[in-house]
Amino acid sequence: MTESSLDLQELEKLRSTTCNNETPSPKENDPENIHKWKIILEPALVGAMMAINLGQTSLQNFYLRTACSVDLGYSIEICRKGVGEEFRSAEAESQVIVSGINVSRSFVGLLISTVVLLFVGPWSDCSGRRKPLLILPLLGMCVMTTGVLLMLTFPGANTMQVLYAVQIPISLGGNFGLLLAASFSHIGDLCHATGRDVTRTMGTHRAAIQIAHVVGSVSGPLLYRRLGFYGVFPLVLLLQLSSLVYVILRVKDINVNRENKVSVLNWRLPLNSVRCLLRKREGNKRMVILLMLMVGLGDRVLLSAEVLLAYMFYRNKFQWDDVMFGSFLAYRNTISFIGTLLILNVLKRRLRLSDEMVGVLSCVSYMLATSSLILVSTTVFVFMIPGIGIISQGSQVVQRPLLNKQILPTEQGKIYGILGALESATQTLTSPLYSLLYTKTVSTLPDAWLIPGIILALIQLVSYLITKRLQNRQPDSSIQQEKNIALPVIEKNTDDTKDKDLILKETSSHTKDPL
Repeated sequence: MTESSLDLQELEKLRSTTCNNETPSPKENDPENIHKWKIILEPALVGAMMAINLGQTSLQNFYLRTACSVDLGYSIEICRKGVGEEFRSAEAESQVIVSGINVSRSFVGLLISTVVLLFVGPWSDCSGRRKPLLILPLLGMCVMTTGVLLMLTFPGANTMQVLYAVQIPISLGGNFGLLLAASFSHIGDLCHATGRDVTRTMGTHRAAIQIAHVVGSVSGPLLYRRLGFYGVFPLVLLLQLSSLVYVILRVKDINVNRENKVSVLNWRLPLNSVRCLLRKREGNKRMVILLMLMVGLGDRVLLSAEVLLAYMFYRNKFQWDDVMFGSFLAYRNTISFIGTLLILNVLKRRLRLSDEMVGVLSCVSYMLATSSLILVSTTVFVFMIPGIGIISQGSQVVQRPLLNKQILPTEQGKIYGILGALESATQTLTSPLYSLLYTKTVSTLPDAWLIPGIILALIQLVSYLITKRLQNRQPDSSIQQEKNIALPVIEKNTDDTKDKDLILKETSSHTKDPL
């Protein structure tokens, strides 16, 4: 049988029939161990996120300095000193060059990473292997940083060469989106096999990412000012290599299909992903999946708009400089981390609210905080707003667990891969629209760019309420078992293997959250 004629669904179902040495030991199913916190992927995610934030400012400075000294021909002294009329003129011209190249670079990078996500996601479902998907983006990041160090050591490359030399390796690795998709797929496999609560486990990893974001965003500019490029990028590379080594040595796949014969280059893999997303499911599961995809896309739009415009907005409305903005960003992310702890330990563990209700409260918190930001006019009140939106990131905490509870373990790579590809495409579409809106309204109504975010949060709130209602209408919910149970071993080569797998999924999809 040729590769192109392979039945992908038949190969996928073998995952639930394959017994291998990488399956967790029975001791992990001990009720006393199910809810104990254990390190899973936190070190790798913290290292990767901290590296991204540490190098972000330095990368921008490297681009601008290259445009200034190589493309425009200014002396390195003028490009470095940061003051004076000649520097300001060179800076303006450099930004024009970098911005112009960024348009094509972003499109090319998006196209590459989207294709990678559409192929490797479903391949991981066929093979049961998440570890290669964790290694690929970390390897791409290491190659990228190594290239930056080489270009610093041996200067002469122009701005286009520098920008593409940075973009291509990380895009071929699927970017940070693939790392998140692979991480949540692996966590889903582990929770399904050991009985761990998927919401709290994924929430813990989200909290770890928030801590890394705070530390990296605060430390990056300070390290650059004191140590320069050669102080920042070697540290970035060390963090990325440490994350890569951790994944290689410590992470093990849960349920490997050793009989998989599907190549990662099989052209049917993306089509199989779309078919998996749209196929009919028991009850209202397909509608819940689509609603959660909508919520996920909304989260990405809000995040990308914040990254794109927040600094200019605070600088324009409240007359902040970069130091004040960086301090506020660290403060707000710290409050956000505390909010994540409140969600996991109070709303979920103590009050036992469902994921849907946490999502609703999160959207309300975001809308109140954003509306308050439109109304305030002084810095003192701005620093009070993160307290109003302390649980506004709850949607990011519960959206993926809710999605995970509707799908089979053999579908996680496909669904998360499609989600990652759609997020990238959506960001490419909405970022120019946000930029255009801000440009048209900055002189008359600088808060106008916040209004679409409130509307998106309202749409997300309605999506959570509909999901809550659909979940309450699930038949025989009182006798359904929890999803987080170990996969049983089923005899191979039986005609009803797929049906048994689907029945197992449908009877175990009810979560621990009371609806």
